[in-house]
Amino acid sequence: MPEPDRDLNRKAIAQALADLADTDSLILVEVAADGITTFLLHRDDNGRPRGRSWSVTWPGLAGERGWDADPARAREAVLRTARASSTSADVILVAESSADPRVEQALAWLRAAHPASQVLQTGAPIAARIREVMADDPLTRSYELVVLVDPGTGRPRLTSRQLFPLGSRPGARSLVSLRCEAAGAHGTAFAVVTWQGPEPRLLSVQSAPVTPGRYEVTAELVRPGRVRFTGLPALSPDPRDWNQLVAALPDRLARGTGPAHLVCAVEVCGADDQVAERLGRARQMISSASGALGGLLRVSLLSYAAHSYDPSAPEFPVRVAAWEAGAGEALDALGTLEEQGAMARGYPYHPHAAQLEDMLAVVVERLGRADPASAVILTVGGRPPHPARTDQSRILPCPHRHDWRKLLAALRQRQGTVLGAICDQPADQAHQAWHRIGATALAHLEAVDVRGLAAELGLVAPSPVHLPFPLLDEKE
Repeated sequence: MPEPDRDLNRKAIAQALADLADTDSLILVEVAADGITTFLLHRDDNGRPRGRSWSVTWPGLAGERGWDADPARAREAVLRTARASSTSADVILVAESSADPRVEQALAWLRAAHPASQVLQTGAPIAARIREVMADDPLTRSYELVVLVDPGTGRPRLTSRQLFPLGSRPGARSLVSLRCEAAGAHGTAFAVVTWQGPEPRLLSVQSAPVTPGRYEVTAELVRPGRVRFTGLPALSPDPRDWNQLVAALPDRLARGTGPAHLVCAVEVCGADDQVAERLGRARQMISSASGALGGLLRVSLLSYAAHSYDPSAPEFPVRVAAWEAGAGEALDALGTLEEQGAMARGYPYHPHAAQLEDMLAVVVERLGRADPASAVILTVGGRPPHPARTDQSRILPCPHRHDWRKLLAALRQRQGTVLGAICDQPADQAHQAWHRIGATALAHLEAVDVRGLAAELGLVAPSPVHLPFPLLDEKE
């Protein structure tokens, strides 16, 4: 028998493996001098080639009566060992050089059972070629690293960054810039996933207690299913599954390491004690945020009252007491509002609504002229806004035809804008407009947890925040 072409055998197996779909399998049956070895190959949920094998010697195939005594039984044993009698898998037959007639007979039976199968000739066991092909198999799905991004809202968003595209081979490298934060007891998880439909499939998870900071990380594809990371402390296998990793993700990122703009708008119409309490809550919020952020906090302070529908009575317009000022300056301006007390009381000022829509118009206009930075807008009051036009509410329309719904929509479209409110009434009694004005967090004036509200709005961290995944560096 001529010397087999080792490279041709490897190419044939590699091509058959490349053609293997996720739901298919490939059988290689090696017929050799010592018996039959069967290799069953398939792809797992991540597209990795997987395989197992089993061998049966000739005495085991022949049974007690011997090979020649019962050829039908021997044939059945050969096909059963090769799983070639009823399987729909692709089959490759591998004939090892041998003068043993049982090799030729078994090969003939297998050819008859699978006439379309390839037949490879080999002078040595084929297992090493199969392992080489599996280790060098190009990726049938892209490999991606699970990362977090900060969209500016304070709420981390889970996404992935491609490491190796479809078709990548072992030895491929990818550089990614990451930022690691405090990660808790398990450390930062470097999770590699593939995608099949809308859900990721976890390929591997390695973790380490990484010191917070920025890292230039190199990922190397060692083999299908194995990614090595350098530029980090030594990583160890992480036993957590996908659900456990996602469950460890906090609702919010820790704020206090970057600048923030707090816009406080306070309703100053109504009873003196009620207005004083509203202004007091605004003071507490500014102080709480300032304690966490220090000089990184900028504060804007506005006051608004009620519309007058009598030309003889003056209307008090929305007042901008401070804009993007330091906390100290804003608190001084707040002190002036506290000294002035309530405005626009009694007739002819509208008793059932306030200039909320006018205030929103001022904030939208002011923020539109500023840099597109994130802002936390906190409204403190109780009355609903005026509609833009007459409607069923029986509240007179805004004299300036401001549409509070459109103005809120404009604010929500700004990247990183957070809407919070402190309302005179509890949530179940508040006008429906307040649920939209306080879309992120709505608190009751008489029972507000100021620090808790500041945490919900992303101004302070409620507790140490641990991030299970690295953040994609902003340069990415």
